Amino acid sequence: MKKFKFKIEGNPYEVAVEEKGANLAEVSVNGKTFTVEIEGAPKVQVAPKPVARPQVVSTPKPQPTTAPVAPKTAASANSVTAPIPGTIFKIVVSAGQTVKKGDVLLVMEAMKMENNILATKDGTVKTIHVQLGQAVQNGDALVDVE
Repeated sequence: MKKFKFKIEGNPYEVAVEEKGANLAEVSVNGKTFTVEIEGAPKVQVAPKPVARPQVVSTPKPQPTTAPVAPKTAASANSVTAPIPGTIFKIVVSAGQTVKKGDVLLVMEAMKMENNILATKDGTVKTIHVQLGQAVQNGDALVDVE
């Protein structure tokens, strides 16, 4: 966890930042905690390496990034597809798992909201076509349930 002290227009702020995932962080400002998405952050998970060094407050420079792109998988009659463009936020099921109609398969972030993607029928998860942090388009195959 990184801690910073800022003074903005004469007002003191104590800020703590803890990375929670590839592009998510938990930020605490004067004791109030927020979960935030880091814009421009790589969509791959990087394990932080502990380094002993003096604490320096600086403004990080934005780095150009690209969203991970996986080959589009053609949707079949057994596929649950993306209803809108978004980013895979959480995968709830695993291949071989039995699901019932209405069970949450994964969570997709779209338009700054988390959207549950549900099983459309009872069955077994055959294939998961997506990864965490992957950008998907409307109609992309997400999970096959047979």
